[in-house]
Amino acid sequence: MQTNAAAKSVILPPDLSRDRVLDSGQTAALLGFSLPHFRRLYRAGQVPQPIRLSTRKLGWKAGTLSDWLAAKERG
Repeated sequence: MQTNAAAKSVILPPDLSRDRVLDSGQTAALLGFSLPHFRRLYRAGQVPQPIRLSTRKLGWKAGTLSDWLAAKERG
């Protein structure tokens, strides 16, 4: 049994690179939230900060989300 940090990280789907940028709908789906609930969490500052892609478009790096989920699981 492995006990290093890599073994405890959240496993991303094989087709999802850590550097891939997800839009809010994809991010909500990855985290298991509805889009309206995810938007409430974002506005409350309870999810990682996004990357501004354009004036009206935000994105989240899959690796950042994976690390955030792992940290939430650890407590």
